[in-house]
Amino acid sequence: MIVKKEENTNWGNNTKTYPKIYEPKNYKEIENILNNNKNFIVQGNRRSFGDGGLNKNEVLSMKNFNKIVNFDTKKGVIEAESGLLLKDLLPVIVEKGWFLAVTPGTKYVSMGGMAANNVIGKNTFNNQIKYHIKKIKLMKPNKKIIICSKNTNKNIFDLTVGGFGLTGVILSVTFKLKKIYSKNIEQKLVEFNNFKEFYKISKNSKKYEYSVCWIDNFNNKKIQGLYHLGNHSKQKVYRKPENTIFKKMGLLALLIFRIINSNYFFPKLLNFIFRNYKKNFYRTICHYNEFFYPQDNVPYWNKVYGSRGFVQIQFLIPKKKFELILDKIAVFLNKNKIFSIFIVLKKFNERGKYLNFSGEGYSISFDFGINNKQKILKSFLNSLFNEHKLKVNFTKDLITSKNNAKNYNGFKMFKKNLLKINPGRKINSLLSKRLEI
Repeated sequence: MIVKKEENTNWGNNTKTYPKIYEPKNYKEIENILNNNKNFIVQGNRRSFGDGGLNKNEVLSMKNFNKIVNFDTKKGVIEAESGLLLKDLLPVIVEKGWFLAVTPGTKYVSMGGMAANNVIGKNTFNNQIKYHIKKIKLMKPNKKIIICSKNTNKNIFDLTVGGFGLTGVILSVTFKLKKIYSKNIEQKLVEFNNFKEFYKISKNSKKYEYSVCWIDNFNNKKIQGLYHLGNHSKQKVYRKPENTIFKKMGLLALLIFRIINSNYFFPKLLNFIFRNYKKNFYRTICHYNEFFYPQDNVPYWNKVYGSRGFVQIQFLIPKKKFELILDKIAVFLNKNKIFSIFIVLKKFNERGKYLNFSGEGYSISFDFGINNKQKILKSFLNSLFNEHKLKVNFTKDLITSKNNAKNYNGFKMFKKNLLKINPGRKINSLLSKRLEI
């Protein structure tokens, strides 16, 4: 087993820790860590925006558990070790005519991380990975290995999927895959310039498997952006993944984005240019990489915001308060000259248990660079969440106060049931300590 001590951070580069990192190679070595360590978190590929995968003391990395255990190519059922990355899984399953039913916006996540964070994607319906997990092989803090599913050890399954890695060490995850007939996506981009147009497209999005919005301008009177709609294509014509200009430019692209990101007005101009270019010059038939993972084509995206990093916050706005809350956010951002270079909006209607990101309305996420305005931004958002009882996606969170977290109906029950499986909180993270889970 490799043991080392080095800088350990998340994808947002917003929280730097220097823990002792264990890299076990077999179950026996994991058992030894559970025997001798009382303050650690299990870690995948560190692609979380928040602090759910970080611990100042010790980290158990699953990077060596990166194999496909079993793949039924006829039924589309695959068991993968928790450290396997999505980028390594996709070529295997796509070649056999299958795809992951829900996928996040990057290929560089681990299978265990996807389950622990109950990831959501661009799906129009059933937009949580939990719907498509058949079972999880879990080593509990007491070293006992169990299988949990919707039918077996259900309570532990519900605690583990979306449980931020606090219930034990996820050894492997078994997924039910989605049948596809091509590597291509048939996509449609529709521009909207006001709420009426936005609502109309949202209503018609039911005809598509995938739907998500990128927005660049909003207040109480208007909303502007592009609606991305897509279906898996049945056309066999092969489309190569688009090699974007930013990927070709490498480090130069990073420098350009940093310059853009250094001024309040530059992102507004860039977004205006991008929206008008993209709506006219997009590929209607594209490779799945282009549709699902566009940010993977921008190298060093997480370094665009400089050494202090950035935070991403995602929360749910009820339909009845949608325009009101958007306006409050717009007024605050404009007044304080704060901007987000990347804003994603999605119609959302998902059921969930405990602290899963769920509810009905519009999910919205912002990227904010960390600077001297971070304190007032954090205060404003927490006040907004508290006033309107807004739900936050804790898997990306670094902003929410413990008091707002306790507003969740499932908070107390999650904490109570978690103590039964993780007594003494042997497994913990900066997130669990911050929210007092």
